[in-house]
Parts: sequence; structure tokens; C-alpha cells
Amino acid sequence: MNRLIQFKITPPLLITLALLCFGLLPRAQAAQIGASVSAAVSVENRVELDVSNDPQEVTHIVLDSGVWLISGQINFLSLSTPAGTMFTAGNISKDEPSFEPAATAAVQAEQVARLGNIIRNVALVPRTVEVEDGTSVFLVAGSFNPNPNVSAWGFITAVKIRNHAP
Repeated sequence: MNRLIQFKITPPLLITLALLCFGLLPRAQAAQIGASVSAAVSVENRVELDVSNDPQEVTHIVLDSGVWLISGQINFLSLSTPAGTMFTAGNISKDEPSFEPAATAAVQAEQVARLGNIIRNVALVPRTVEVEDGTSVFLVAGSFNPNPNVSAWGFITAVKIRNHAP
């Protein structure tokens, strides 16, 4: 018994299949050394922070494999700040929002006496990280003061300084 099966293949599909077979379709390119990736949150889109010991994401970037130098800044706005100690923290963390490593975290405490609205900017310690393709790097903030009206905005920038060693 001889069966004949006919396929109808359109020319664009046939060309695509041929290119796939020979590996000629363009692939995603890794970032070149010196390339940069950044993300920013404007003051108009600032993130409301919970009063908590937990780090909270302000923004993040996704990097391809290699070694990256990452820097950033967080700006805090505390509205109607009550008297007491205002605690804020920020960090650049990879894989998940975290205050680790502590070496790059910035924690500040300030005695305030009903000063009304306070804006504090914190430039974070630059951090060099080696990552695999698709790694998320987070700009995180925290507010440990009893004032529930604290928000944050800022930016994170990464510059590729080298590829993985072979």
C-alpha cells in the first residue's frame, strides 16, 4: 500500500525553514564592551514605600552575560515628617530585591523635628557583578521610619566592562 501525502508550503515558509537549517537567521547579539543599560523612575512616577524592613523594588534592568559596573541613585521624599528618627536604605542587588551585599547598601538615619517635607538623595556605591544571560539587577529602597508617607525614585545604570573569561 503506497500512500502519498502532499504538503502545501508557501515560498516564505520554505525560505525560513532553509535559513533555520543552515543557522543563517540573525540571533540576539550580546552587548559589546562599553555598552550601557539603564532604567529610571521619575519623581512623577515615584514608588510609595511601605514602612518595613523589607527591600522594595524601585526599578530593575536585565543584563546579558558578562561583567558589569552598576551604579545608581535613590531619592526619598518624606511628606509631613513627624518628629523622630528617619531611617532610609537603598541598594543595588541581583536576582531579587535585597539589602545584600551590605557592602554596597546605604543606610541613613536622621533626627528630624517636624520638618515637614524632606527630600534626601542617596548615591549608591558602584558595584561590579558577573552575571549570566538574563540576570535581573534591582534598585531597591526601604523606609524604616514611622512615617507612612515616604516614596522613592531614581535610576540604575550598568556598563559592560568585559565578557566572561573563556
